[in-house]
Amino acid sequence: MFENFRTIYIITNADKTILSAFTSEEEAKKEIDFKYSILPEKFYIQPCCLNIDKSFVEEIKKKF
Repeated sequence: MFENFRTIYIITNADKTILSAFTSEEEAKKEIDFKYSILPEKFYIQPCCLNIDKSFVEEIKKKF
C-alpha cells in the first residue's frame, strides 16, 4: 500500500519557504552547513511524504 511513498527532507526558513529538498536527512544537513551557515537566519529540516504515482514518474521522464 505504501510502496509509492517516499520520505523527502525539505529545508525551510523561518517564513516556511521551501528552499531545497533532499532524499536523505544527512544531505539536507550538509546543504545547510555548506550553503546557509553563513547567513544569520535559522533554517529547518522537515520530513515530508511524497506520493510517487505512475503519472508523476511519466512527467519526470518528460522533463529529462
